[in-house]
Amino acid sequence: MRRTTASIIAASTAFGFCLSGCSSGQLNTEQSCDLLHELAIDQSIGDKWGLAYMGAIEQDTQPVVDVMEATIGIYQEVSEQTSNGKLRTALDSEISRFQDFVDLIEGRAFDDPTFGADLEAAAVDLTDQYSDYVDQTCPISCEESGTVEP
Repeated sequence: MRRTTASIIAASTAFGFCLSGCSSGQLNTEQSCDLLHELAIDQSIGDKWGLAYMGAIEQDTQPVVDVMEATIGIYQEVSEQTSNGKLRTALDSEISRFQDFVDLIEGRAFDDPTFGADLEAAAVDLTDQYSDYVDQTCPISCEESGTVEP
C-alpha cells in the first residue's frame, strides 16, 4: 500500500510540474504560453496539485482526478487556439496521457489488489518528449506551481 501511495504521489508531482503556447485568430507560441499560464493561475492549478498530493497521502484518488481533469481542460483550450503545431501535438499527447491516467485511477480504491500494479505500470509512461516540450516551451512560474503565498 505504501508503494501505491508513493507511485500516485510521484505521478501527481510529475503532472504538477508539467503544468506547473498568430495567424488568423490563432495564438502564437508566446501568446499560447501566456494563456496556459493565465488559465493555470485562474483555476488555482498549483493549489489543486497540493490537494492532490495530500489526497494521495490520505489514499484518496479523487483530488488527483479533479486536478488532472482541470489540467486537461486547460490543455484543450490552449491546443485549440495555438498556431504552433508542435505545441498542439504535445498538448494533445498530454491530454491523452492524462485522460488514460484518470481512467485508470478514477473510482479505484487503494486496497484494490490490482491498483498498485496498474499504477506502477502507468507511471512509467507519465512523461516523454511531449511533456518535456511543453515544460521547455512554457516553463511554469512559482505562482502557477503553487509555491507563492497569495
